[in-house]
Amino acid sequence: MTTIHQTFYQAAAKTLSKKLLNRNFQVVICENLTEAKEKALALIDPKKVVAFGGSETLKDSQLIEALYERQQPMINRELAKDLAERHQLMKQALTADYFLTSINGISEDGELVNVDNVGNRVAAITYGPDKVLAFVGMNKVYGNLETTIQMVRKKTAPLNATRLNLQKTPCIKKGVCGDCFLEECICNTIAVTRRSWQAERLTIFLILDNHGY
Repeated sequence: MTTIHQTFYQAAAKTLSKKLLNRNFQVVICENLTEAKEKALALIDPKKVVAFGGSETLKDSQLIEALYERQQPMINRELAKDLAERHQLMKQALTADYFLTSINGISEDGELVNVDNVGNRVAAITYGPDKVLAFVGMNKVYGNLETTIQMVRKKTAPLNATRLNLQKTPCIKKGVCGDCFLEECICNTIAVTRRSWQAERLTIFLILDNHGY
């Protein structure tokens, strides 16, 4: 990360944070993922149940490992023995005290945009867990809402499809979104969260660096 990028991200994060606060989101500006992890650990009650959704940014933060190290009660779908148990764990995650995730894109006005396959991550962000902690690199802040949705559909989703090793979607075969209806499609749900319905429920960790797709 160059000094120019850091200076730009600092200014942009301060501007965006005001808009997010106006939409009832809480904001924590962090220099890097390490700082985000430490601040999140301080916010999470060690006795409360934590669940999480798929996120490369969250994975890179090593927050999950830190929570296990302190013996945090966890709901982890990755430990399921089969698909049926996996879905049960994803349903249980909606009752967790905390849900950890990322956001696919944020508009310049502070609207959150997410695409999802099954819908469990979007469901947890919008309703269920008492607290949602979302880790977002400033590279995922785009222009207006229409641009943000397009960036999430045309860039984020295809990159995540590649990360998940999908085989049949147009974005895998051609490198561009085909607005498909295939079973593998990871854009089944497109959600815009324009405001948090409850104050202090959803905290956005704005990271002054490039993380995620």
